[in-house]
Amino acid sequence: MLAAQIPAWVDHHALDASFPHGYGMPIPAGAGEGLRAAAMMHAEALAPSTTAERHAVLFGMRSSTIIRDEDAKEADATLKLLRAHLDDVPLDILQAACRAYCNVPGRRFFPKSAGELRTFINPMLYERRARAMRLSRLADEAERADARAAELAADPLTPEAMREIIAAAKLKVSSSARIMPGQQVAA
Repeated sequence: MLAAQIPAWVDHHALDASFPHGYGMPIPAGAGEGLRAAAMMHAEALAPSTTAERHAVLFGMRSSTIIRDEDAKEADATLKLLRAHLDDVPLDILQAACRAYCNVPGRRFFPKSAGELRTFINPMLYERRARAMRLSRLADEAERADARAAELAADPLTPEAMREIIAAAKLKVSSSARIMPGQQVAA
């Protein structure tokens, strides 16, 4: 399952909500690679099903629903139209949508249009696209934070360098903010 590919520290509820700036989650150092891999898996899972896969799923659903009185040519045309109109749907989402369609209480006829199934497909498709995008953004943020931390670690600010900056900028420093010899400056 795709959710298992998301690093364990990621709160899935927060990931699916639209919080600004990293979706409200603190990002641990070095998390970019895991986030990027999860984003790639979600993006790859958006690959559409094949015609044969769609046919098998729809044909199976046909036996789970009430069939309208139609001749063989009309039934074949309905299946062809459904296969064509659902050509962008990944296999697992199509299977889940067909199960959901069949399990809605009441009498369910075999759908004549893709719109009847899109009611179930679109929320799942949107969630997967949104997760891929949000995981990618979190990965970008993690990589920027790691790069900034490496940059700061490579060029630590020493008390002498701080005094030079203060002198060059002609800043006035209060006595409580003065840098003492041997004092470490937080980066």
